[in-house]
Amino acid sequence: MAKFVFVVPPLTGHVNPTLSIGSELLKRGHEVAWISLDQNLNTKLPAGGELLLIQYDQTDEEKKESESYLDIISKKVVYGIDSIKFLYDEVLIPLNRHCYIGIVALLKQYQPDMVIGDHQLFAAAIATKKLNLPYSTSVTAPAAIKMMDELPKVHEWEVNKIIELQKELGITENRSLASSDLLTLVLTSKEFFGEMDLPENYKFTGPVLTERRISCEFDWDRFNSITRKKILVSIGTTFDHDHKKAFFQKVIDAFKDEDLTVVLVSDPQLFENWPENFIVCQQVPQLDLLPYLDGVICHGGHNTVSEALSNALPLVVIPIAYDQSHVAGRVVRTGAGERLNFNRFKSRHLNEAVQNILNNPRYKEAAQTVRESFMEAGGTVPAANLLEKALIPVSETINSGSKFLFVIPPFFGHISPTLSVGASLIARGHEVKWFGITPLDSKHIPEGGSYFYPEEDLVPFQDEIQRILKRQDEGPACSGPEVMKLALEETYVPFARMMMPGLERLVKSWKPDVLVNDCITFGGALFAHKHNIPCVTTTPVPPDVMGDTENNAPKIFEWQQKLIRDLQKEVGISDDGIFIHSHQLNLVFTSQAFAGFETVPSHMRFVGPVKGRPNPAPFDWERLKAATTPKIFVSLGTLLVDIRKAFFEKVIAAFADQPVTIVAATPPDIFNEWPSNFIVNGFVPQSALMPHMDAVICHGGFNTVNDTFTNGLPMLITPIAYDHFHIAKLIEKAGCGISIRYKRLLVEALRETVFELLENPQYRNAAKEVQTSLLNAGGNDRAVELLENCIQKEQSTLVSV
Repeated sequence: MAKFVFVVPPLTGHVNPTLSIGSELLKRGHEVAWISLDQNLNTKLPAGGELLLIQYDQTDEEKKESESYLDIISKKVVYGIDSIKFLYDEVLIPLNRHCYIGIVALLKQYQPDMVIGDHQLFAAAIATKKLNLPYSTSVTAPAAIKMMDELPKVHEWEVNKIIELQKELGITENRSLASSDLLTLVLTSKEFFGEMDLPENYKFTGPVLTERRISCEFDWDRFNSITRKKILVSIGTTFDHDHKKAFFQKVIDAFKDEDLTVVLVSDPQLFENWPENFIVCQQVPQLDLLPYLDGVICHGGHNTVSEALSNALPLVVIPIAYDQSHVAGRVVRTGAGERLNFNRFKSRHLNEAVQNILNNPRYKEAAQTVRESFMEAGGTVPAANLLEKALIPVSETINSGSKFLFVIPPFFGHISPTLSVGASLIARGHEVKWFGITPLDSKHIPEGGSYFYPEEDLVPFQDEIQRILKRQDEGPACSGPEVMKLALEETYVPFARMMMPGLERLVKSWKPDVLVNDCITFGGALFAHKHNIPCVTTTPVPPDVMGDTENNAPKIFEWQQKLIRDLQKEVGISDDGIFIHSHQLNLVFTSQAFAGFETVPSHMRFVGPVKGRPNPAPFDWERLKAATTPKIFVSLGTLLVDIRKAFFEKVIAAFADQPVTIVAATPPDIFNEWPSNFIVNGFVPQSALMPHMDAVICHGGFNTVNDTFTNGLPMLITPIAYDHFHIAKLIEKAGCGISIRYKRLLVEALRETVFELLENPQYRNAAKEVQTSLLNAGGNDRAVELLENCIQKEQSTLVSV
């Protein structure tokens, strides 16, 4: 394991992202420390993190001077270009000069494998150059990079100021070291950053927000009781001068008579009286609040804007100084909000701008598009991945062009995650094929990949395959043991037998480097074991879904073991042991926290949900946008055809006359007529729809569950068969939903439960916690990294042999 050290300025917006990245590195077994002037940082560090405090032998006067840097930022009244000159001359250059000796001393003491310096604390880069240590850069204010394109003369002046300091400290190179040539992490998405050609060492990770949780008093009861629209007004922690009062007076004048709730971050004593529709707090739990808001007014601080857009909230941005003008410009250019001039706007302008972002759906749609780009970029986990990879010399990195073969069952919920991971592998230069025993439309296969269907080998099995697939609809009528028999003995085992001839033919001609089998395609893992091919298992369901039968149901366990051993002997494996899953690597597509695993086997890795393949299914988006009532997504997935009509009869009876909009994923022709508040499609772009929903009703198919909680939505789960009951227990344990067994699902209970989910914030709050754990698990990036590591270990073993 490696030693990482973050070198950070005493600025909250620059420190917070490093706490999240550092926490992830600590979870992976690395040592992580922070070098800072701020002695209070120790209270914010994740468990296991170490504070290396810059200390000096100072006179009282020198100490007072060293603590003045932040104070002058907040008190100084500066705007535009003048603010950048002030920032460098009065703050950054003195701050870096002051920190340099202390940073050098602490780096010598700690001896890190990688230094991550903040882009504004360039003394860290100078120190690593002097000590010949590898370093990366974290860019928390990406406008500093964009300035190269948009304000080249200003950028040139900035660079010259840094070079002057470098020479003063003994570095003779005539170029700025502020951005690392090895790795520069840009903490936004490429889409929000905007067009600009950057070198390969610049990597967009998306905003890193997940560690910034604060505990403070807030009147949640009052807030939750309010039904009108709500907005947040904040100008961050940087500005504390006289102009602040004039600013908030305009906010009061703009909204005091509006049917709108204003949550305002400021000293409540700033005015003697505040309007009744204002909630005024010195501090708010911003990340917890944002999911319940409709819009944000702010100064354009990169953190606040990123947090708002991560919740798909449109903004009115009123930049004051520093990089805020650039951030405001990107909000406008992406269509996610409007911009006002801090010195010239009137209260009526602010009112008009807020009415626009709240009532014109294009702003919300644009904010949603930015949010999706943030999620795609990934945040914490990709940043940690990049830092780990930066430690590996180029000569040791894996060669591209490895061959991955995914062996999949004929169930789309199990196929879909592999398509996403496979697409990412293809993008990284690998060859990817899929193998299955039923035809698969080529439109699903990522460009550059291919699907192998051994039609000739499967001719004798066609009637049996169709019979087995039809049998899946009988699951709801089966008891627990009968469902296990249906799954193992009547589905997975015969499918494994059928796969063997086709796998033999494909592998003989294509020779994959790694065989990736789904957890229910036993044939893939058995074939890999028999032929000594590296094997990985993918698990798109909770890994303990069958329960602990060895201890709780020994007779059933004995039956399972015999069934699998007989299969293994039948395909030519006489070794002791069970080989239907990989013993090298099992990728589980949920989080450890949601699955409820306290201890994890060494070969099991929880990577969270993966992106899924884009679904171009047509949908009436205009009708959805026009709906003003809470939106409920309802799905039974692709199986369970026989009960579909009875299920949706209950949904219609529960909600036909209620103030909700139901998006039903089912063939419309099961009824002659649907209620006017139902939008019905046989196939829907589920992942694209979820961010627009307020709650979900489903049977517990894991893809729908993952889509639901990746978007922080509460769920009514009505388990029917298979793994649904186990998933329902996990949902209730996490507090993010309510379970009602399908056989006990009454119309009144269905209606009351959905309104409880919509109106009681505890479910959505819990869903947000699950969302955080899922996103932090890493998704596609983590899965691909682990698959590549598997190849790398295999190659290293072959070389050593």
